[in-house]
Amino acid sequence: MPEGHTLHRLAEVISQLFAGRSWQVSSPQGRFAEGAAMLTERVPERAQAHGKQLFVHVDDAVWQIHLGLYGAFSFRGDEQFAGVGAVGAPRRSRGRRR
Repeated sequence: MPEGHTLHRLAEVISQLFAGRSWQVSSPQGRFAEGAAMLTERVPERAQAHGKQLFVHVDDAVWQIHLGLYGAFSFRGDEQFAGVGAVGAPRRSRGRRR
C-alpha cells in the first residue's frame, strides 16, 4: 500500500496539472473503466490527501481513490507535457532489457 506521503504528493501533482482543466482518464487494467469514462472531459477542482486516502473534487462530487497494494498514477500529455511521469509504485518498462 502506498504510504501517506505518496498520496500527498499525488494530490499535489493532480492539483497542479489538472485543476481547472479538462482531462482524459483511463484505466490501464480495466478495473476502473466505467469510472474513468465518467471522469473524462470533466474538470477537477482539486485533489487532497488525508492519511492514505486520496480525494478528487470534480463538480459537486468527491471521488475517493484507493491505490491498492501496488497502485500508481501515470501521467501523459501532448508533446509539450513536462510533468512527472508517475507517482506511486514503480512501473516496469515494456521495452527490452539488456
